[in-house]
Amino acid sequence: MNTDNTPRRSDSGSPFTIVLGAVCLLALMSWLPWGELTGRRMKDFNLLSDILHSAPVEYITEEIIDPALAEALAATEQEEAEATDSVPAAPVADTTPAAAPAEQSARIDGEMVIEDYSGGEAATRLREAVASGTLRCAMIGDSYIEGDILSGTIRRYLQDKYGGSGVGYAAPVSAVAGFRRTVRLTSSGFAACDIRHTRHDSLHTIPGEFFRAERGATASFKGEKGGAHTASWSRSRIVFIAPSAGTISTSPDGSTWTEHVVEASDGPQCISVDGETSRFDMRCSVPGLVVLGVWLDSPQGVAFDCMSLRGYSGISHRFLSIPTARAMAGWVDYDMIVVEYGMNALSSEQSDYTAYGNIMKRVLMRIKACYPDAAIVMLGVGDRGQKQGTEIGSLPTVAAIVSAQREAAQAAGTMFWDTREAMGGDGAIADWRSRGLVNADYIHLNHKGGEVLGQQFVESLMRLIDEK
Repeated sequence: MNTDNTPRRSDSGSPFTIVLGAVCLLALMSWLPWGELTGRRMKDFNLLSDILHSAPVEYITEEIIDPALAEALAATEQEEAEATDSVPAAPVADTTPAAAPAEQSARIDGEMVIEDYSGGEAATRLREAVASGTLRCAMIGDSYIEGDILSGTIRRYLQDKYGGSGVGYAAPVSAVAGFRRTVRLTSSGFAACDIRHTRHDSLHTIPGEFFRAERGATASFKGEKGGAHTASWSRSRIVFIAPSAGTISTSPDGSTWTEHVVEASDGPQCISVDGETSRFDMRCSVPGLVVLGVWLDSPQGVAFDCMSLRGYSGISHRFLSIPTARAMAGWVDYDMIVVEYGMNALSSEQSDYTAYGNIMKRVLMRIKACYPDAAIVMLGVGDRGQKQGTEIGSLPTVAAIVSAQREAAQAAGTMFWDTREAMGGDGAIADWRSRGLVNADYIHLNHKGGEVLGQQFVESLMRLIDEK
């Protein structure tokens, strides 16, 4: 028994030491580059801002500008035309746009509409596709759509109405594999390459990226119930370019394998495996194999592909390879292509987006040349937040880029859907955040927000298709 009555020194430290340690920890957390460390899923922040600043400090959500954009905007029109013309064009239907009508209202009788600047051709194509029982769609965009957050809802509603199954396009390497609810991916030996770093060649395809496989590379795709109709599918396809001969093996269950002999070819090839399945595995022994994508869907009904590229403005799609697209069309063609870009061209400092709009017009025209039978819908950017003190409002320059995007759609003779207006227009982002529909960056939709916005888009699409 201890009878020593000498006061003991506390092991927990003095109050001053505790406070000092806490301040040091807060300072360290504030200095860390959270955006970089988390792949831009979190923004940088300062936990000491309330202590260090006596007046309200303007806060603007993190601006990530596509690095390829500055180069494109600085190029002369002559240089741009020469760059585009360097890709030989395959014979395609005339892509000269019809004269654009006067700007239509985003709403008719209070309902959101898809503005059709194609002279009615796009709507006719969609009706014909629906009548045929097969509607092939793709949504291409940036991080606003990644993880199937928006496209997953659109796919589910369309497959509910018109049939079809499967997630459609799936990448062998994905930055969003951890939170995508419509397909589960595990892979090794694949490297993702995006088209911003490879100009004027056959690898410029609509997903915006391709995948180089090491010898022995593997990928496994498993259906998920998060998309309602994505748990299983009946057709699995790999589209690839093989610079040398070899074999690609596929399995519908992870245990029964079929070996496919592949010959060397400069152009795309396809391995198609039919049969109802909830899993598709592949392994490669072709040196230098380039996988353009994997498609998991069904021959009939709706297929809806989600093709996202984080930090991308969309401008490099003006160099899409027409010959490669037309070669791929034998396996993967489209009746509708939804184009969602712009957030990575948007800046709080810039109020004139005419130059960006002109480039996006060329993007739309290039997509039309690659997919002459597709109805093309450009989405305007969604609302984006800016914080001044404790107040949240819309970034003032958002309206300017939406206007430029609408003008690009008019000039190219495509369709346009005003995402920001669908959200509620100016100031909508604060309301959506209060309702838990967007993330804390006041930019990106969460799954709940994707559900709301996706349903609105489907309603607008149904209105267009059902009009006679």
